[in-house]
Amino acid sequence: MPSRSTSRPTLRSPSSDPAGRRPKGLPSTIVAVKSASERGRAELIRDVVDAYRRLYGSVQRFVLMLAGDQLNFASVGTSGSHSLNQLLSILAEQAKAAAFARLRDLKASIEEARSAEQLRDAIFSDALSNDLAALRKVVAELERLDTAFIGLCVGHVLDQHARAAGGAAPAVTRRVAGRTTAAVPATGAATASVTASATITQRKSRAERTLVHPND
Repeated sequence: MPSRSTSRPTLRSPSSDPAGRRPKGLPSTIVAVKSASERGRAELIRDVVDAYRRLYGSVQRFVLMLAGDQLNFASVGTSGSHSLNQLLSILAEQAKAAAFARLRDLKASIEEARSAEQLRDAIFSDALSNDLAALRKVVAELERLDTAFIGLCVGHVLDQHARAAGGAAPAVTRRVAGRTTAAVPATGAATASVTASATITQRKSRAERTLVHPND
């Protein structure tokens, strides 16, 4: 009995094309797949950069707020034209010139912030840039410094507004019974002005009654 052939047709793989042509429909770009740890590291590096940028911006705005009309934005510099340490030195000078109320606290924050550039450079270190816990600490420290400067700046602005509202308004001249009273600040001393005016009016009225009825 003749034997039956059991051979099966073979499937040719796309890579076995003798001409070396790439099969149609397959992508030609190779994409590297990042692990979860690599994605977490990249996000933390971005957080470090963002935290440092926010700190730089807060110090720059603080300098401009204290400088007022003495400096313009160009002289202080746009982001990156001065190093952070240069801006911190300018901030210390402007705060001293402006008689900053919490100068001691500000100087302490300035000294702490001088390490910010070194903290940021952790992303360029092979050891630290691969240490996710260390990167988180860097982000937290940069954010803490930023918060300290924002608090001092906002506190100074509120204090200036409170002082301005407490008695630095223009003086007001009042006329009472045909006479001009002494000029009194309109804000913070309005009650004193009204009281003084009433007292002057009462005294004049008594004097007039005495002249009309000298025997009373």
